[in-house]
Amino acid sequence: MRLSKQLGLLVLFLVIASCGAPTPRFEPDNLLWPLPPDQPRIKYIQSIFNEDDIGRVYSTREKMFGKEYFDGMVRPYGVSARKGKLYVADIILRRVLVFDLIAKKLFSIGQEGACNTPSAVSAGADGTIYVADSGGSKIVVYNGAGSFRTSYPLPGSRPVGLAISEALGRLYVVDRVEHRVLVLGLDGKKLFEFGAKGVEDGKFNIPLDVAIDSQGVVYVLDNGNFRVQRFTADGGYLSKFGMVGDRAGMFANPKGIAIDSEDHIYVTDAAFNNFQIFDRDGNVLLFVGEMGSWPAAFQLPAGIAIDEIDRIYVADQLNSRIQVFQYLKEQ
Repeated sequence: MRLSKQLGLLVLFLVIASCGAPTPRFEPDNLLWPLPPDQPRIKYIQSIFNEDDIGRVYSTREKMFGKEYFDGMVRPYGVSARKGKLYVADIILRRVLVFDLIAKKLFSIGQEGACNTPSAVSAGADGTIYVADSGGSKIVVYNGAGSFRTSYPLPGSRPVGLAISEALGRLYVVDRVEHRVLVLGLDGKKLFEFGAKGVEDGKFNIPLDVAIDSQGVVYVLDNGNFRVQRFTADGGYLSKFGMVGDRAGMFANPKGIAIDSEDHIYVTDAAFNNFQIFDRDGNVLLFVGEMGSWPAAFQLPAGIAIDEIDRIYVADQLNSRIQVFQYLKEQ
């Protein structure tokens, strides 16, 4: 009887040991842009498909029976990153997935507040999470732990892009239906708006995203006009760059925009399956990516975000993952 019990425990131990956490995904360490002999500026780091890819430690129960929840992405669209957290708006799951890169855990938000189609997400310095719900015509607000706090209704709008100005206490919200940018206080009160449908300077045709540089300049991705427009913090037109085409520096279906610590502008393009990098004057510096499912290849890239240490996160929609790169500053 005792021997039988010991054998049973041994079998159980072997089963647990054989299950374990998944083997870490192999990631190449030599993908750099531009190619030698030029000095590299961008390095591929990894792809995040699910919680395992951020180093999730399994409990004994999870090793035996697996997780009790789905920890992956279906169609990531909007992305944001700040203070060791990666926020991913999944338009099929209708949730925002929060990958805690420090604690190596995942939680989701969107059940409370009923996000219909979360298209963009951004976190404030205090951890407050703001979600642009394009299907629900509202901004939904959560605390840092993911608990619902409130929502800001935007009747008749379709918010698809979102950026926070900490210095001014403002939310810049891109509305693709009315072809404008709504500017709200952090309390949801509308301050002003700028833009309208058109091709003239300062007007938009299906704007999709917005970003703010270190000087407070606001960049709006004007998808249907195949360009990026620059504005003052109060909505005054400054300049533009980009045009439709199939060469470097041009756009075909631009989807997302982000800015690094040196004010380089990154724009994803779902038709080119890459992201391009520009200087503040709109000169193209580099492009990264091609169509495919391997590392540094994309299928319909959308949102892009850059954190405090210049890690670059790109929502790779049809590959159901976030691809991570590093901007390498000049030494």
